[in-house]
Amino acid sequence: MIVNRLIALHLTKAFEQFPFVTVTGPRQSGKTTLCRSSFPELKYVNLETPDQREFAKTDPRGFLKQVDDGAIIDEVQRVPELVSYLQVHADERNRNGQFVLTGSQHFGLSRTITQSLSGRTRMLSLLPYTIGERRSAGGSNVLEEILYTGFYPRIFDQNLEPSEVYADYYSTYIERDVRQLTEIRNVSNFERFVRLCAGRVGQITDLVKLGSDTGVSHTTARNWLDILEASFIVFRLYPYSSSLRRQMVKSPKLFFYDVGLASYLIGIEQVDQLVTHPLRGALFENMIVVEALKYRFNSGRRSNLAFFRDKRGLECDLLLEMGTDLTAVEIKSGATIPSNIFTSLNKISKLESKISTKFAVYGGDQRQHRSDGLVVPYDEIYDELNRLEVDKKITKFVHEKHSTGSDGTLIEIIEMVINKYARPIIREIQEILKGPDLMQVFIHFNQRSQLRFKNHRSDNFHFVDHRESVKEFFGESGLNIKNQLSPEHPLLLVNEFPLKGSRTNKSTDKFVVGINWTFDDRGFTQTIEIDGHVIDELSDRIVYQEADIKKPEVSRICANISQAILNRLERQYADMF
Repeated sequence: MIVNRLIALHLTKAFEQFPFVTVTGPRQSGKTTLCRSSFPELKYVNLETPDQREFAKTDPRGFLKQVDDGAIIDEVQRVPELVSYLQVHADERNRNGQFVLTGSQHFGLSRTITQSLSGRTRMLSLLPYTIGERRSAGGSNVLEEILYTGFYPRIFDQNLEPSEVYADYYSTYIERDVRQLTEIRNVSNFERFVRLCAGRVGQITDLVKLGSDTGVSHTTARNWLDILEASFIVFRLYPYSSSLRRQMVKSPKLFFYDVGLASYLIGIEQVDQLVTHPLRGALFENMIVVEALKYRFNSGRRSNLAFFRDKRGLECDLLLEMGTDLTAVEIKSGATIPSNIFTSLNKISKLESKISTKFAVYGGDQRQHRSDGLVVPYDEIYDELNRLEVDKKITKFVHEKHSTGSDGTLIEIIEMVINKYARPIIREIQEILKGPDLMQVFIHFNQRSQLRFKNHRSDNFHFVDHRESVKEFFGESGLNIKNQLSPEHPLLLVNEFPLKGSRTNKSTDKFVVGINWTFDDRGFTQTIEIDGHVIDELSDRIVYQEADIKKPEVSRICANISQAILNRLERQYADMF
């Protein structure tokens, strides 16, 4: 199964803007599959293949003749001297969209690219699946299974046993990459070092202690950690550079790019071990931090993640910069939300004025709106960050237009629509679509407000005011839903919100939300539509398609609705003032 990777849109866009695109990331993270599926017309060359590697080394000009019109060149770090020839070759043709380069050794490749292709390439990083991509590949959404299995695509593509995959991954890739980067005299010591790193996941890095426990100097420990980072095995999360510098912890935390590999290295052999394992919380934090990192990388940006900890022990697990503001995230692995979950964030936000948003991520499956902030399930962290960032962009856009000196009438209407109508609708969708039972979704909608729904086999709308009418449409048992909701005869559920104080003050001014339901061989499909008639320029429908109602990715639906609103606002009003 080929999973649509979230980074694909940024990859194809970058290819149109630069002569080169360079995709780095761990081995087996899906770089080759992504590039070949994104650019099927390009020739593919893998420099891991001995004859191609030898050809590129000994006769680079002859090698480039076979890829004169462009190509995907895999594992380009195997022949770093080729990059200079590629630069000359591309400059002679003077156009964008020529070569896609991939590599699985970060530091060496980045140094080569920086020296030879400066200004000519876009650097992207692809990590293993996100939680959503993993689910699309058929992976379980049970927390312990996620922590055990991890996110490497091969595990799901071939239905493999994770422990066997990670054992092979360690011996085949880590040790080989290490030997390419440096000479390790004592391999057993190095293996012990890697496992000790896994046992310290989520902790402050103490190189002296880590080296001592391994039996090497702290200098060797630092060098080995650099090697693991260069091979996309581990990364260091650095503390936020606050104005309170004297009071802050200065050492980074240690995390693995894939939580499944970390679980394997600390000796997890069965899913059940993770229920009570002492490192369960640390592994959970690792997963959430990396999910936020994937959000940054998949949108074509570098990491801007940090954590907050002062010398008194006051801590925020994750800080993200969003524009000039900070978003603070508390991470708790338990399935129950503790009453004091926002205590630390509230204290830190008083010390750090740039924190504008706080939310918590936990190991349960229910969203909660607390007075201090939002609490989201672990499998919604990625999409919640997306939605949050889009909301901030909309707010920034509106406020920038307010500051232009215009009378603001039109912008005030836009702001009213977004703040008073669009966002509440989005929040309501988030709550309503949580139920797995289609029948209950309609009943819940009907109890909240007057709704109408339309069978597309007829042009007549009719109002639903009680549960019996819903039953009448679906049938007493609901078994005829599949027959009713075919692609040719979908059902449209519509909720209308009248707008008061609009510029026309007509009774027909309204903001409409519709959910269009169909059923076919793939399961239920829902199309969410927003239709704002109060502003002519917003009257086009904003549509997002979401498959399989049994697993609604609610935050992503809402983020896409918000993004569509923002895109429309920017297109329509960017040049007005």
